[in-house]
Amino acid sequence: MDEDFFNNELIEKFEQMLDNREYTYYDSEDLCEIIEFYIEVNDSEYAKRALDFAEKMHPDNLEIKIKRIEYLLSIGELKRGGKLLQEIKEIAAQELDYLLVQARYWGMKNMPRKAIRFYEDALKVDDEETDFICNCIGNEYLNLEEIRSALDAFKRALKFNPENDYSFYSIIQCYEDIHDDMDCIEFLKEYIEDNPYSEVSWLQLGLLYLHQKKYDDAINAFEYVIAINPNSISGHTNKASALEGLGQFSDAINTYEETLSFDDSPAVTHLKIGENFERLEKPQKALKSYHIAIKEDPQLDKVWAKAAALYDKLGNFEEAEYYINRAIELDNKNVEYYSSATYYYLKQLKFEEAIRNLAIIVEMKPLVFNSWYAYAETLIAIGEYEQAIPIIIAALRHFNRAEFFYQLSNVYYLTDQNKLGDEALTNALLLNKSLKESMLDNYPILQEKIAQLNLK
Repeated sequence: MDEDFFNNELIEKFEQMLDNREYTYYDSEDLCEIIEFYIEVNDSEYAKRALDFAEKMHPDNLEIKIKRIEYLLSIGELKRGGKLLQEIKEIAAQELDYLLVQARYWGMKNMPRKAIRFYEDALKVDDEETDFICNCIGNEYLNLEEIRSALDAFKRALKFNPENDYSFYSIIQCYEDIHDDMDCIEFLKEYIEDNPYSEVSWLQLGLLYLHQKKYDDAINAFEYVIAINPNSISGHTNKASALEGLGQFSDAINTYEETLSFDDSPAVTHLKIGENFERLEKPQKALKSYHIAIKEDPQLDKVWAKAAALYDKLGNFEEAEYYINRAIELDNKNVEYYSSATYYYLKQLKFEEAIRNLAIIVEMKPLVFNSWYAYAETLIAIGEYEQAIPIIIAALRHFNRAEFFYQLSNVYYLTDQNKLGDEALTNALLLNKSLKESMLDNYPILQEKIAQLNLK
């Protein structure tokens, strides 16, 4: 919607008239424009006031009656709208606006085929709004989940108006929905032949090639995007992604850096640059990029996590701990962050903090075996056998796994609950005897218990 739509002198004069309680004559065409404005901006109060005013001034005007129906549909009054449609049917049956509002009515009634019939009738009356009407038809076919028919309608709209972005992107979405990259590529190539300077078509073509890992073709398409618009952030960043796919990390860095002069939010770009420096095994340069990214956007949790992982690789566990906890503060629903923090804690022998995190992890993702196993194993490692028992029993509610029965038998024996230990050990061996040797290494007490029970 363009700026002139909102800075409308006609609207200002109309509202001034209402505020001053004056009475000014308006012809029906101006009043229809005023009503349409209020419907478009979803101002139902002023739309109603404009309609009431218009109907008093032009009580028999058909266009205003149709605007009344449009208003009723906009506020969800389908019953009243349907009644008025019937009332003017005889005199309005061949009017474009009447056919369009009929189509919209049936669409809102969830009867898309009937809506499509009225849109098709509208096309026969007037071809000035072909792209709009064909887009509406396409949307109704989408409601029917008839993607191919929708695709045809959107293509018809685009043929009528090659600059209609809605038609263009709807076509791309249809191809995506039917998973037909090859036909989409052919469509884009044909479109580019007629519109060689279309930035969006080159960009979409490049993205499809990127998805197919045809990196050279993708780079070629993105270079056209950049040639058309040198300040295209999407062109540069996607070209850099394709270069990454080819393993050309230095070139990817250079491409990302080209965007920094015109990118208003460069934090993600610095993050990407840092990742490529890591791939080039240049950790200090990577850290510098991550620190710049954090300075640009301290709320970007991913970069804090990336920096934490790099500090961990460098053996600086305290810094890794600090940075991952900042990431958790920014996104406390991210299980991976808690897992990383747990790993850093364990490396520093901070068992209390690790256990606290493991409790959070199993609560957030209770169906991950390794999380429960690590939780119980950590408690066992620090001698918290009594605390480990309910954790292992809770894990067994989710997983009937031998590993947990081996753990459970171990902690029962270590807490002198031998009968329960025998039961758990028997269950473990029944479920998976092949784990016995590795479990004996972990829990030596099981060796003598197996011999005592005569379990092989």
